[in-house]
Amino acid sequence: MYNLLIVEDDLIQAHRFTNSISENFSDIKVYSVATLGKDAIDIIKKQVVDIILLDLKLPDISGIDILNYISDNKIEKYYKSIIVITGEMSLLPKIVHNPYIFDYKSKISINNNLLETIEKLLYSKNIDYKETTHNNSYTIKEEINSELHKIKYNFSYIGTKYLSDCIYEVYLRKDKYNINLKQDIYPTISKKYHKTVNNIKTNINRSTNNMYFDCEEKVLSEYFGYTLDTKPNIKDIILQVIKHL
Repeated sequence: MYNLLIVEDDLIQAHRFTNSISENFSDIKVYSVATLGKDAIDIIKKQVVDIILLDLKLPDISGIDILNYISDNKIEKYYKSIIVITGEMSLLPKIVHNPYIFDYKSKISINNNLLETIEKLLYSKNIDYKETTHNNSYTIKEEINSELHKIKYNFSYIGTKYLSDCIYEVYLRKDKYNINLKQDIYPTISKKYHKTVNNIKTNINRSTNNMYFDCEEKVLSEYFGYTLDTKPNIKDIILQVIKHL
């Protein structure tokens, strides 16, 4: 479970954030809502939160003051862990290069993309990959990503992330070999990312096509254990990655 601090003086907006996050992220807990900058700093000092949603305009000190406090005290825990939310876009030039900011959003549109931004933050820091331990040091999802790297999957493609999640879902199933990806797995991934099943499938295929272009045939043959007369399909790739875990 990862603790999130909302620094927002508009309680209605803060309530919306809290409900939306709680409904969509089982591994995130809204630790507190701070309506004053000084209260936020008191919480930040304790380092009990992992992610911060930060409004720049507050009744006492500003969000910029909070960012400066974190920077001045070099609290590395919050590196790339802060999402700035503001209606004062003119303030952004003052903070845009701050290394503790993961992203910044306008209050006008944040309700439409807050979940996606948090999802990206979790992924970039591997926060959402810590629920299952394997070999005492790596999580299953981290090992999945390591295997995908071996066969030259590029994580700059969103389809690679979707594939990684598909592999994890299949890994959890007892009937791995009887799974129908389109019926049993893709709908789960599409719901998670608020995309259509076709979007998930298309992006996975695109990422896989690029993998085949980037990966040497020898590497693939060794990985799959046979000469590749035909390219493995997505299900074959998923099952083979699981075998390597």
